[in-house]
Amino acid sequence: MLALEKPAAGQSTNLGAPLARIAEMVRKRGLMILISDFLAPLERFDQDLGALAACGHEVLVLQILDPAEATFDFKDPAMFEDIESGRLLFIDPQAARKEYLRKLEAHQAGLRATCQRLGVAWQSLRTDRPLELFLFDFLRERMQRRKRAQHFGRARGTRGAVAA
Repeated sequence: MLALEKPAAGQSTNLGAPLARIAEMVRKRGLMILISDFLAPLERFDQDLGALAACGHEVLVLQILDPAEATFDFKDPAMFEDIESGRLLFIDPQAARKEYLRKLEAHQAGLRATCQRLGVAWQSLRTDRPLELFLFDFLRERMQRRKRAQHFGRARGTRGAVAA
């Protein structure tokens, strides 16, 4: 968890290589949790995520956004630094907010649709809520679903059947 609290180096999000590597290395099926802002082009994401899901892993995509990224609730014009490219941009938030939010929603809709099409769970979270609280709730609910599925399987005479 400590590594998640350190600022990331200024590089763009590229999940293709890590996802391919995980799909190659991890043979035993398990729960894979991907944590990122996912603010990168999605052209190859469906293919890379699909390869991981096709290996039989249960996959959870957690998109983590700062509240300021999610609402773009800045008041005054200012210089913004693109953390991934280092470029400085002068932006008037009043003029840019509507278009920014439209593009963000379109991007999130694409991300959600990709996850849904692949049977992958997706959740958008904000950095102002501790990640461990969400993970605790998610894992507790997952365990309860598995217990209900096992109980249902035994009641129907199919011992050990588990639905994720």
